[in-house]
Amino acid sequence: MEDNHDQINRSYGIRLISLLSIAHAGIDFICAFSLYHSFVAISQVFLLYNFCAFALQLPIGVIIDKCAERYKDRSYPALCFTLAGIILTCLGAYLSPLLTGLGNALFHSGGGILTINEDDDNGFKGRGLGVFVAPGALGLILGSLYYGIKEYYIVLMLVQIVLLICGLILYRLRKHEYTDIILELPQGILSKAAICFLVVVLRSLCGMAIIFPWKNSDLRIVVSVLALALGKTAGGFLGARFGLKKTIVVTLSLAALAYCFADNMVVGILALFLFNMTMPLTLYLLAREMKSTPGMVFGILTFGLFIGYLPVLYGYIYKVPAFPLGSIASLLSLILLLSHERIADGK
Repeated sequence: MEDNHDQINRSYGIRLISLLSIAHAGIDFICAFSLYHSFVAISQVFLLYNFCAFALQLPIGVIIDKCAERYKDRSYPALCFTLAGIILTCLGAYLSPLLTGLGNALFHSGGGILTINEDDDNGFKGRGLGVFVAPGALGLILGSLYYGIKEYYIVLMLVQIVLLICGLILYRLRKHEYTDIILELPQGILSKAAICFLVVVLRSLCGMAIIFPWKNSDLRIVVSVLALALGKTAGGFLGARFGLKKTIVVTLSLAALAYCFADNMVVGILALFLFNMTMPLTLYLLAREMKSTPGMVFGILTFGLFIGYLPVLYGYIYKVPAFPLGSIASLLSLILLLSHERIADGK
């Protein structure tokens, strides 16, 4: 009987994470699509949008954690914020990039918490996290590449309809998980959080700053982003299958080597695939340490994405070759994540 109950819970978790992943792609597509098409594409607008979309996830995540503690419900507050994010993103596409940015933050915070909870409850060990985070990059690149098509409003409305349908299904799948929640941070978490934060900053910086000579057509750009997204998904599955430490050592060592020859298209795509496996791994590392505050976990790491974007926005680091920056970032990430594991093991 219990096995059947576990199977039902696992099926629910898979359906919920899959639905959130589809919505994630749609949210990021609408944000990029409308930002480039409808609003002034200057650095100040990009800064404000990215601040709303990424930096605000930390306070929003903390608020959701506090709501969960107050109402003793792990899931419903996060679901409400997720649905609010979908609605606000759809409205903001016609009104302001600040609204789409805020909607993005609400969706990611709520959806991230729901995914972390389901991943933990079902023993996915990071698999669900990889599946959830991966589609966003594909939505962003498609929205930023094809915002100028003459069928703009038709495409926008179709994606919004899909998003609203996802929101309706999410609401129908809602569940209340009543339990006593005490928000507390484990001892020594500051150093572990700082390590994961720095790894995300490095990944964000490399993703924005590094250029590849072979990325000279829309098709090649989409293929490279697809490799990036698949790397995020694969990172969660490989980490669960072979263990975090082995996955970290092998993938980042190979990524450092691949970045040395990344001017070749095949090797460059492989470098992107390997390097981005750290995304679900860092999220899982921090989430397993801070079980009572999943919103704070997600917010800390997305704030790292925002910080990594700033040097590129202001031109301090811009259009950098893959070597040596990619190799250095891979090796630094390797050292940082191994240090995290040593601290976690009490060594």
